[in-house]
Amino acid sequence: MRLVYAAILIGICFSGCSFCGSSGPVTSATSTEPSAADFSEDEKHKLYTAVLAASDSPIDTDLFKEVCKKIGIFDAGGKPNDRYISFVAAHVEWALKPETEQFRSEINTKEKANEYVNRQLGR
Repeated sequence: MRLVYAAILIGICFSGCSFCGSSGPVTSATSTEPSAADFSEDEKHKLYTAVLAASDSPIDTDLFKEVCKKIGIFDAGGKPNDRYISFVAAHVEWALKPETEQFRSEINTKEKANEYVNRQLGR
């Protein structure tokens, strides 16, 4: 439940930000790095959940910004783009599904959450 509240708070925090990103797809620096197109919607939500669980202050971390860029909700400059708010709204719905409980139990510590994020980012 903590992750749901964190997602809501992050959405509220960024809702006042100016959205200065392009609406085009996020591209990676090299072809071996994952990009938004490489992740299913479910995988994007899992990655977002894990990065929220990986820190007490996820908004303040470079890892959070990197994940948000990779899943296509931040622009190249690390700012929320036009897809951010709709993603967070969908994420709250996703997080409330009973099917997500197993995944949350797999990343139930900061260490496990960080390991998951690093695996998904190809580290």
